[in-house]
Amino acid sequence: MKKEFYKSVGFKLGVLSFIILASLFTSSFMFNSQIDKLKKQIDYIYFGNYMPVLKLHSIEENYNDLIKCMRSYKKCKRDPFFKSIKKDWDYYNNSYKDIEERKVVSKIDKSVNNSLTYKTKISTYKNVIKRINFLKEYEKKIAYKKRVEFLKEYSSMKDYLFYNMIALIIVSFIFISFIIYSIIKKDNQLKILTKKYALESITDSMTKLYNRKYFDKIFDNMPFISNQNSWHTAFVMLDIDFFKQYNDTYGHDLGDETLKAVAKELKEYFNKDYEYVFRLGGEEFGVILFDIDEKTLKECLKDVNNNIQSLNIEHKNSKIANVVTISIGAVIYKPYSYTSCNKLYKIADECLYKSKENGRNQFTIYNEGE
Repeated sequence: MKKEFYKSVGFKLGVLSFIILASLFTSSFMFNSQIDKLKKQIDYIYFGNYMPVLKLHSIEENYNDLIKCMRSYKKCKRDPFFKSIKKDWDYYNNSYKDIEERKVVSKIDKSVNNSLTYKTKISTYKNVIKRINFLKEYEKKIAYKKRVEFLKEYSSMKDYLFYNMIALIIVSFIFISFIIYSIIKKDNQLKILTKKYALESITDSMTKLYNRKYFDKIFDNMPFISNQNSWHTAFVMLDIDFFKQYNDTYGHDLGDETLKAVAKELKEYFNKDYEYVFRLGGEEFGVILFDIDEKTLKECLKDVNNNIQSLNIEHKNSKIANVVTISIGAVIYKPYSYTSCNKLYKIADECLYKSKENGRNQFTIYNEGE
């Protein structure tokens, strides 16, 4: 039972560990994907806006230098300026642009490409510079817009990760709670089963009284317990009168029912603390009563004789009555008399024999130590 219990617990712990690891892996994967997404947005803001704007500055400077050159020299060599402008503009023009940005840049692209000729006048270059400046402002607005979108996305991502972690914690808590509950439940069941098996191991299966094995344990310790507590203790033996004849007449099934009825009556009568009722074997019963005097014992045994007879269980082949009766023998152990258990048992058995010799359905008491 314990082995199966621990297997069950181990399985559940394994499942929990797998779920937690899977959840952590999933959360880690989602976190990394969100981080990658964030990185792309940062790259876009930096390289998609900041770097192209630098190129626009460079293009503007080249146009200004070109204008200065044309004003200073009649034969200004424009090719180096064209080459540099073309290179920077291609870089800017080929950088990532959304649909709206592409529409704006496409219009200016024609002006820039058309300006890269020797026929172009200074006024045209100035006009292109204005457009370049417009693009710079436009890029700033786009960058600001992207930053707002980024911050919003960043906040959303933080919330997303936070709620995922909360969900993971809740799921883990539920599974851990379930496993703890299962362990406690199983442990309680084991305790109940252990108690049940322990009780069954000391209980007679038919009469539900304590069995002979448990009697030996209590009886062997009876003198010690009496000495330690300074108690007078009684050991009582009871036997159903003419029980063999009863079985022969009514059969063993009814004989078993009679045993159960007598056992039930004894158990109900001796139901206080420090009172133990046993089935010693066959139709013979034993009772150990701690902390009792002879007067009280006599009253108890008299009641027991009357109560069993009052059950009115038919016994037509009994030689003393028409109903089931019992004979009783008892011995009282006096503290510190140090009489052995074997002797006490023998004395009680002899008292039982005397009750039978004297006509049955009665009790005989021997006050040991007097």
